[in-house]
Amino acid sequence: MSNLLYGLRPHGRFIHAANIMDDGSNVTPDDLIGYLPEVYDVIAYNADGTKTAIFGAGSEGTSIDKMTFDLSENGCSKIEITFNKLPDNGELNYRQRIDVHLFNDPRPWWSGYIITRPVEGTTENTFKFVGHGYFNLLEKVLIFGSYNGWEISSIVADIARQVERKIGLQYNANNIINTGYTASYIEFDGVTAKEALKQLSDFAVDYVYGVNEYRQLYFKPRINDINEQARFWVGEHLDTFVPTWDVDKVVNVGRVKGGNVDDRGEQWLAYVEDIESQLKYGIQEQVLSLPSAYSESDAYRWGKNQIERYKEPTKSAKVTGVKLEYPKPDGSFFVRKLSTEGQAAITATHGELYTFPISKLKYTVSAAVGIKMDMELGEQPFEIIQYFFDIERNARMAELLQQASTKQLKTGG
Repeated sequence: MSNLLYGLRPHGRFIHAANIMDDGSNVTPDDLIGYLPEVYDVIAYNADGTKTAIFGAGSEGTSIDKMTFDLSENGCSKIEITFNKLPDNGELNYRQRIDVHLFNDPRPWWSGYIITRPVEGTTENTFKFVGHGYFNLLEKVLIFGSYNGWEISSIVADIARQVERKIGLQYNANNIINTGYTASYIEFDGVTAKEALKQLSDFAVDYVYGVNEYRQLYFKPRINDINEQARFWVGEHLDTFVPTWDVDKVVNVGRVKGGNVDDRGEQWLAYVEDIESQLKYGIQEQVLSLPSAYSESDAYRWGKNQIERYKEPTKSAKVTGVKLEYPKPDGSFFVRKLSTEGQAAITATHGELYTFPISKLKYTVSAAVGIKMDMELGEQPFEIIQYFFDIERNARMAELLQQASTKQLKTGG
């Protein structure tokens, strides 16, 4: 698999062809890693980067009963580690950084911090620690700023520097790719860094954002080519494959409400639609809220991207039992180190090829079962957790729209 990006521009300069760095400075090809089967380590660090403890297969006195962790397109997600023996506070405490290494790989497969830990004195026989990747911390950073005539990646770079100052994530300009689009006027008035990046990724059109396993913020084009590490045959490389088509999320008419108030006191900035989708599925309307937009051109671009994304039924699949390790022709051991970049290509039992965006990788690790992985592909159908998240987000959007309206009416802007 070629690890090259062509013709893209990191913030501030051009790159015509460059290696994708695994930590922003060093290139470590997969074929140089001395992979070993069923080996895993969890390494805990102090704030100064010194190690406080190592747990896992091959570790002296390991007490991990089971570990699960997820990777999404936004980077490292949730982790749960269950111990048979409770690590003391000096080994593993609240907000402490942990890195997960699999198959003897010196590069982390996951990095994040501890959110909850068992309290001393518990009568439980096992001890569960819960953590999250550093993308979660972007919910705790508020962005205030007006950007008049800024290229989108420059706004992202400004946010990344604010995030670095406030919560210590490492700023790396190579991870922020130029979009080629200059916004007329965008204002963030107390928006979380997570929400700001989501809106900017829509302006950029088909960009992904998040925090990687090296604790660096990224903002880059979505890769729609097949990920060569993610070619599978059902029954040979994975156990189950369950695809789903969902028509409920189709939207083909959108009315975009933004921060600007017109002479009639209205905040409607743009109207977007897709006629072909309407003919196939009927008219499916939705109000699209974008409090940070103040110009019609910005709102229209953002709205068109939303319609483009949801004008067709969403396709998804769930996959279990992915075979990660396999022997190479020379007899050495190799591992699929998957990411959420690109598309998975799955050949079903009847021979038909399906392709889906890789949306989530779900790892399970234990001494009993070794290292196992399942996948979620595409945008999953309705889930109650997402439902409540959407309610909360819509309420926040309504609050920001009212805030923008009140501010403008007071200032006469």
